[in-house]
Amino acid sequence: MFGLLIGGLAALNQVATLIGALVCGGLGALLVGNAVYWRLHAVRVQGQVIGVRQRANCFNAVYRYVLPSGETHEATSLEGSDSVRGKQTGALVPLWVMPGKPAEVQEARNHIVTLIGAVLLVVAATLFYVAVTAWRVGPMTWIVAAVFLAHFAMRVRAIFFPSDPSLRPSASPFLARQPAAAIQAAPVRRIEDIASLPQQLAREARQRASIRRLAPFLLIAAVGLVGLGVHQSRALLRLETTGVRAPGTVTGLESSRSGNSAPVYYPLVTYTAGGGQTLRFKDTTGSNPPLYRVGASVTVLYRAGEAKTAIIDRGLWNWLPSLLLFVLGSLLGVVSIRILRHPGA
Repeated sequence: MFGLLIGGLAALNQVATLIGALVCGGLGALLVGNAVYWRLHAVRVQGQVIGVRQRANCFNAVYRYVLPSGETHEATSLEGSDSVRGKQTGALVPLWVMPGKPAEVQEARNHIVTLIGAVLLVVAATLFYVAVTAWRVGPMTWIVAAVFLAHFAMRVRAIFFPSDPSLRPSASPFLARQPAAAIQAAPVRRIEDIASLPQQLAREARQRASIRRLAPFLLIAAVGLVGLGVHQSRALLRLETTGVRAPGTVTGLESSRSGNSAPVYYPLVTYTAGGGQTLRFKDTTGSNPPLYRVGASVTVLYRAGEAKTAIIDRGLWNWLPSLLLFVLGSLLGVVSIRILRHPGA
């Protein structure tokens, strides 16, 4: 009975990880696919900002552009923000325009959404890899997956076919969308006129003051992350160039918990060193769910005579923590330096 319970919990974690991979992969594919679709089917034109439409603190740029056929159209971007940057009247902006739908435009230079989609696809691939390697796919996996799918089907049925006929599917938060008509109803105004209003000036001044106070802390964090990345890279480079590889076996998992957070599992690995001595160590990388099962075979990388340096050899993945530290530190550094150099921007 206890083994059945443990198997069910493992299958539950595995299916939950697979669902997370499915959700991230679906959203990522939707965002990347949408970007690819626009680039394959839309026409690239040069647009000019003629004003903005304001809803609360969100500004949607309004463009005027000329199609290759010579027709002049105006269109409002469905992507808005509270920033006035890039919305100055008369600014030239490259646009994607869908043939036959002159009111639908996207900025051709905006790649943030595509980047987010690509990141989601990477996260989905990572979750899928964890799900199929951390647990064994068995009968309990399929049973729990069937329960999840049945529950999901019932939720979808309740959304599209509610028990109360007066409820429309569009009233569901699952299908809720911001109507374009609400944006079009707002008048077109020059961003310069809005930016000169006292309340807008006061709001922007408060935002700039908050960002300026945050910039030094971001710079300190950036230096710390890059420094930690350099330290880890030097230690790993030394281990890669002078270390020895040996087969090892995961003999256990050690959990560590901080506060009320979920436990993190670190693999305990046993291997035989070059002198015939059997050694055991706890790997420095932990995760939840665990990446390794007890009994799994791994490759150990260690320096002769220095048992404390032993790690599980993951090939190029050994450099992933250092790479993330460098990337995150560099991004924070660029942002903080830009704020400090251009406090009024």
